[in-house]
Amino acid sequence: MIGQNAYSFKRLIIAAYRVPFRIMKRHRKPNLVQNSGGLVSAMLTLSQRMDVHFNADFAKTIVWVGHSEHSREDFAPFTGEMSHIDIYPVQIDPAIHKNYYNGFCNNTIWPLFHYFPSLSVFDETYFRDYVRANQRFFEVIETIIRPDDMIWVHDYQLFFLPGMIRDRFPDANIGFFLHIPFPSYEIFRMMQPEWREKILSGMLGADLVGFHTNDYTQHFLQNVRRILGYQTALRTISIRRGIVKTDAFPLGIDYDKFSQAAQSPSVQKEITVIKNMVGDKQFVFSVDRLDYTKGILNRLLGFELFLEKYPRWRNRVVFNMVVVPSRDEIVHYQAMKKEIEATVGRINGKYSTITWRPIIYQYKSLSFDYLVALYNFSHVALITPLRDGMNLVAKEYIAGKNDAPGVLILSEMAGAVAELGEAVIVNPSDRTGMADAICKALEMEESEQTMRIRKMQLRLKTYNVFAWTNDFLNQLELIKSEQKRIEVRYISAEIERNMIRRYGESHRRVIIFDYDGTLVPFARYPEQAKPSSRLIDQLQRLSDDPKNTVIICSGRQKEFLEQWFGHMNLYLIAEHGAIVKKPGEEWVFEADIDQEWKKSVYPLMQRYEERCHGSFIEGKMASLAWHFRNTDADFAFVRLQELKEELLELLTNHKFHLQIVEGQKVLEVKRRGYNKGTAASHMIDQIPSPDFILAIGDDHTDEDLFKALPPDAVTIKVGAFTSNAKYNLRRQNDVLSFIDKLIE
Repeated sequence: MIGQNAYSFKRLIIAAYRVPFRIMKRHRKPNLVQNSGGLVSAMLTLSQRMDVHFNADFAKTIVWVGHSEHSREDFAPFTGEMSHIDIYPVQIDPAIHKNYYNGFCNNTIWPLFHYFPSLSVFDETYFRDYVRANQRFFEVIETIIRPDDMIWVHDYQLFFLPGMIRDRFPDANIGFFLHIPFPSYEIFRMMQPEWREKILSGMLGADLVGFHTNDYTQHFLQNVRRILGYQTALRTISIRRGIVKTDAFPLGIDYDKFSQAAQSPSVQKEITVIKNMVGDKQFVFSVDRLDYTKGILNRLLGFELFLEKYPRWRNRVVFNMVVVPSRDEIVHYQAMKKEIEATVGRINGKYSTITWRPIIYQYKSLSFDYLVALYNFSHVALITPLRDGMNLVAKEYIAGKNDAPGVLILSEMAGAVAELGEAVIVNPSDRTGMADAICKALEMEESEQTMRIRKMQLRLKTYNVFAWTNDFLNQLELIKSEQKRIEVRYISAEIERNMIRRYGESHRRVIIFDYDGTLVPFARYPEQAKPSSRLIDQLQRLSDDPKNTVIICSGRQKEFLEQWFGHMNLYLIAEHGAIVKKPGEEWVFEADIDQEWKKSVYPLMQRYEERCHGSFIEGKMASLAWHFRNTDADFAFVRLQELKEELLELLTNHKFHLQIVEGQKVLEVKRRGYNKGTAASHMIDQIPSPDFILAIGDDHTDEDLFKALPPDAVTIKVGAFTSNAKYNLRRQNDVLSFIDKLIE
């Protein structure tokens, strides 16, 4: 049931490769013709029911930005036919368009993302014109965008568009949905580093990135971690400007449209025609675009083996294979078409009789009524792509069956398989498995057919195209709310002015800095993260001010802090509070430094150091730290969980009362009873009535510090992370800029 939905955005802008209609001349009169594709069908269905799908405040017209050779004026005479769609065509120079669409989109992205890397062409000219084409889309959107718009960018032709919009309109509401598979890291990394980084960065211009399946979602997250180095938690990505959400949204169909059409007089008429043609034979059906990803040749060979292996079915079954014309101008596709036709001819020549031809091959587009008639009448649907983002034909078949029995044979490589588990699942490369599946489907009891179909129908009816839209837009609304909750914590110009004013008016200041990730960027190894001359000068000037008490509160060892800062008028806290030093005095141990416990913990960490290439152990006076910054992110994550489990088991009954502390790509074991918060609080207690306290840190361990400080303290977290701190700075380098402003 469709319910009205209230959203903060009031207008929906669809950005897709092509507009939903084309203008064709018939008998010298221009006519409006709907373009093919699941997205077009889904969005046009949505547009026609905007009044019941959205609340009264939402615009009832979808704005559609897409490529067309026609101008906006050319579409003007068809306003009545497009009452729910307002088209803004994107016109692209033909030479650029050829390299963009036939080149980068279909000769680079399409084969690579469908796991045919040997067919990918990595041409610099293709990439250059892909960027130019995306820029043309942006130029059109730039002229129409409003603050309360939701811009929904679709598919691989527009990877860069979300980032372009974000750069120009930082507060825009942007969603991106990919309708093809997203490949694993091992496949995606075959693309040039610059290209793959820009594709990921462009996609991350969106607030929400959607895919058909969980597998594609996880592949995307893996690539983001390994190529861009961003942190991910569940399905949330922390980037410089905030957070981006990614999730699986399997595209639905207009279930009622297909189900009800099956009962219409026009479809029933087509069914009668098919019945008269087929007679009493069992009818197997498939329909695909002409494309190497659809597994058409594999399907033919599987059907051939079925006829060979199960001769009892000869003369009793007909396979109607429909191939819809696509990309005829590409040489590879022309060759594939010839091979398909040759294979059909060979099989028919091998098995045909005077009264029976096993394969009926049609190379053409089908009318809606005839397509639904094929869905409803066929005994078996053979949908076996080698790789497919979703495959809506499988879903349409289930909906079009209505109350008729039938069996869906579905490739395990199709995205739809996650929702259609009651189908007979096959591997499209397994000829024997496909032959056996066809026989199983033809001989399945009608009661079992009905049971399987009804379970799938119930699922598809519930999660239809409207539920898909709701799901995506609701998730976008939620992530925008979460971004706002975090965004208000970033230091604005006004907040910064107030901080500096308070600093200037105060007389007894306490300024506390973490070191790694706050005063200096992270390095591959701790000893490489040395303070810059700029930082040394800043700390010198801050500590020379008699109104200031400056504290460096770090997990570093005392020797490192002494080497670089021991000569300055600074308070130093080493190893998260275990050892402290006042200016001009000796180091003092604040915690029990009995190291007997290391004898049981070190061998365990050493085992994981050996098992996780690139990781290393840092031995400190009061703790042991396992660093995994230089390891493969996904592999390190697995090893981290394993190490934590083993440590927790080891430490449960440990007599030394140890604890595990997680930092930025480091796991540390230390004694309980002290932390940065307790150490800093103890120092502050020795300063009479400070009237301004500032603390800046980036690590999980700094949360103890933020919690321990008085309510009026200014606490700042570095990075786009939720925190006990009151405010956030976006990046480490912003800390040094902020210090400059305090000094000035």
